[in-house]
This record gives sequence, structure tokens and C-alpha cells, in this order.
Amino acid sequence: MIQQLLPPPELGLNGSDLRIGIVVARYNWYITGGMLDLAREELVALGVAPENIHVVSVPGAYELATAAQAMLTRSAYDALICFGCVMKGATRHDVVVGDAAAQGIQRVALDTGIPVIFGVICAENQQQATERVVRGSECAQSAVEMAKTVQMLKALK
Repeated sequence: MIQQLLPPPELGLNGSDLRIGIVVARYNWYITGGMLDLAREELVALGVAPENIHVVSVPGAYELATAAQAMLTRSAYDALICFGCVMKGATRHDVVVGDAAAQGIQRVALDTGIPVIFGVICAENQQQATERVVRGSECAQSAVEMAKTVQMLKALK
């Protein structure tokens, strides 16, 4: 017997009281810049004030975690988003960079208790990466949702 699953609950996201940081890699900018633009648009649509969206750029995906950690050390953010794009090449460099970015970003989130959204595309080729630029909007939604979730959990006594 197959159980029919209920649809996920509607979230009604409202980011009007949030400060969101974004770290974006300049490497493969035609991908990461598009993700950044979509994220900014979505954050504003979710009520985040443009002046409460702070963007820092870094050379590549490997450097995302370092900048994220520095941002959270210096300023109070409710969530961060990290955008990068790593594409498969002739060597294993893509695997090393993608793994390091994922582990570093996760470590920053766990060490600080602040949600850090993983917006790093690890693609086989340019076409795959281009098809995933829409992740920029999804990452913005995740940032607002996770910021609100952490706020709610911290408020519980």
C-alpha cells in the first residue's frame, strides 16, 4: 500500500526584519552573478530591505567559507548565502574545491549557529551550470526560511 503524502506546508515567508549577507565567487561570474541577481530580487520580494542585503565578493568557491566566517565575526546577520560555481575539468581540481567549499561552509554554519546557505553549483559543464542559475532564488528563500526557523527555535524556553 502506497501512502499519499500531504503537500508541504505553505511558509508565508516574511524577511522584513532580517539582515542577509551574501558571499559570491567571481570565478564563473556569468553563473554566480546571475545567481546573485536572482537572490537579491527574491530577498526584496520577501520583504528584506535592500539596505539589509550585504554582498562581498571573493576570487572563487574555495574562499567562500573564509569570507563567510569573517562576515559573521564582524557583523550580525540572520543568514548568509554563499554562491559559487565549480565545473569539472581535466583534473580532479573540481572535486577538491567543491568538497572544501561544502565542508567549510557547513563548518561556519555549525560553529556560529547562523544559517549559511550552500549555493555552490558543482556541474559537469557550462550547460548544467547555466540551467541551475535559478538556484539563486531558491537560496534566497532558504535563507529567509532558515533565519526565521532559527529565530523561532532560539525564542523557545
